[in-house]
Amino acid sequence: MSNGKKIMAIVLSCILILSFLGTAGCTTAGEDRESDTEQMATETQANEVSIADGKYEGAGEGLNGEIRVAVTVENQKIKTVEIVSHSETAGISDAAFERIPEDIVKYQSVALDAVAGATYSSNGILEAARKALLQAGFTEAQITAEVDKEEKEEKEEETELAADVVVIGSGGAGMSAATAALQEGSTVIVLEKMPTYGGNTIVAGSGYNCADYERQSQYEMTAAQRETIESYLEMEAENSWMQEWQKEIRQDLEEYDAQGSTYVYDSPALHAIMTWIGGDEEANPELVDMLCRNAADSYEWLTQLGAEWVDGIEAGNGALWQRSHTATTKYGTSGGCFVEPQKEAFDELGGQMYLEYKAEELIEENGRIVGVKGVTGSGNEFTAMASQGVVLATGGFAANVEMRQKYNTIWPDLGESVPTTNPSSSTGDGIVMAEAVGANLVDMEYIQMVASGDPFITPIITNVAFVNSQGERFVREDGRRDEICEAVLEQPGQYFYYIMDTHTTVDLLDGMTIHGFVLDDIVDGEDIIKADTLEELAEQMGIDPDTLTNTVAEFNSYVDAGSGDPLGRATFGSRIDAGPYYANRAYANVHYCMGGVEIDTQARVIDNEGNVIPGLYAAGEVTGGIHGTNRLGGNSIADIITFGRIAGQNAAAEQRNIANES
Repeated sequence: MSNGKKIMAIVLSCILILSFLGTAGCTTAGEDRESDTEQMATETQANEVSIADGKYEGAGEGLNGEIRVAVTVENQKIKTVEIVSHSETAGISDAAFERIPEDIVKYQSVALDAVAGATYSSNGILEAARKALLQAGFTEAQITAEVDKEEKEEKEEETELAADVVVIGSGGAGMSAATAALQEGSTVIVLEKMPTYGGNTIVAGSGYNCADYERQSQYEMTAAQRETIESYLEMEAENSWMQEWQKEIRQDLEEYDAQGSTYVYDSPALHAIMTWIGGDEEANPELVDMLCRNAADSYEWLTQLGAEWVDGIEAGNGALWQRSHTATTKYGTSGGCFVEPQKEAFDELGGQMYLEYKAEELIEENGRIVGVKGVTGSGNEFTAMASQGVVLATGGFAANVEMRQKYNTIWPDLGESVPTTNPSSSTGDGIVMAEAVGANLVDMEYIQMVASGDPFITPIITNVAFVNSQGERFVREDGRRDEICEAVLEQPGQYFYYIMDTHTTVDLLDGMTIHGFVLDDIVDGEDIIKADTLEELAEQMGIDPDTLTNTVAEFNSYVDAGSGDPLGRATFGSRIDAGPYYANRAYANVHYCMGGVEIDTQARVIDNEGNVIPGLYAAGEVTGGIHGTNRLGGNSIADIITFGRIAGQNAAAEQRNIANES
């Protein structure tokens, strides 16, 4: 008899036996059979899964490389998730490393949303945990079960906060405003919509522009640089501000020449006239003057708080002059230097910070801004009342495609296909809130692009040459950012390379990138290429070696002469002649919004009738009127620190203004 027939006979026999059973107790028997069936199914499923206790490791891909996690399993449950190793950026990825492992354990699933602002890091952790759990014997269905967080989390009651000064945004401008207000004796609350502080500033790769005799006197001024200064003095003055700047520079140069000086000359007046002309004379000259005359003092303030700087002074990308101070990676990234020192002082002085508190509406009473309403990350509504003032420091809108398309009148397209250097948090929230209470907006159409890579080594261009995909220079490296990006968009493939050697990577950067990574660890042969010779570098880039070596040789001849560049470069550092050599691929990215809320020199917000809105201040990229059509590289950091301090100091003094009004 075949196996199939044997099984059928057994089944029929069972049916016959069951048919002789009486009707009494049928219901109980049926329930028992259902219970037995469920138990057998459970046992079968457990046997099929075979989840074993133990510790398992998995790896996932983060933003900067592999993330490894270790998952401990006990009694078929996820007990712990630990981060073993990673190369993510400190500060930016912290929230993901804190929250994602906890949520995996809490919800027993990897089907979780990424932490806002740390998407790549979040996904890397989730993927690593998934792989580890599969090793333990979990099925894909078990560990990717949908999570209903709303049912598991209890909604809190409405939160009511209060302080003398409320600061919205925790980037460089926000933290400078908060710290300055605390130093004036005010109580301060900082509201940050993201799960981590730092905003766009903490990922910044820019330098800090200010005149600095002590550092600039260590360098010889080139003939081309002197010619550049003279060209500004020969320009027709458009207003009294420009006349005063020119007069001050002429007086300085008379003394400079009389003393036989040869160092790189600079002054607040030269910084101001370059900022003014570099923005096509569209900025508010009073704000320009305030920025440039206070930038050095703000630099010293930040240094006293703990910021550290690379020795020397360079010309940043689009800075136009050798006045850019480069931060060290003491705080993990160069951008950390513009946030962390203030945060440390903020904590010591008793400031209170609320993460994932998204401000949505300014509260106005009797014509004065007295607070803000919003929603927390868990959906809880909150109000934060300010007895002295509210400071908007929410940044620009470079990551808001709809908003940048709305205001763009200059670039051919700023749609979704155009990348941005900004984090996802740069959505223009403060501009929208301010406009709702009558704030005037200025320069909104001026949206800046910058030529940078991802990953990116450095914005310093002093010892760097730009070459296109054929290995040829195509634009002056020390030119305006808009001019550079326009030239990049005309190149084959719309990309180019930063060419540099150890004069930059070792002497200036000590082998680190601006985001705090060991440079050689992220060489990938595509976006970052390394070679011992220029010929080898060219071969890896797919460029004719003779073309690249000739291009660099010509570049070095202009460095030696200090002038003569047919593309018009005026600022030179060292020759490119010390291997190993690096090529960093770069593109044009949406980078900075020059437009925003109009302010005066006290950082008070101006309404659309030209009047001050009492109780409302603003600083940083949320404001407009400081940079005109084009922002000089390195001026944004000087801007956010300087006007952040001004906003904080004046908000702290608002109580005196209220008393005077009453």
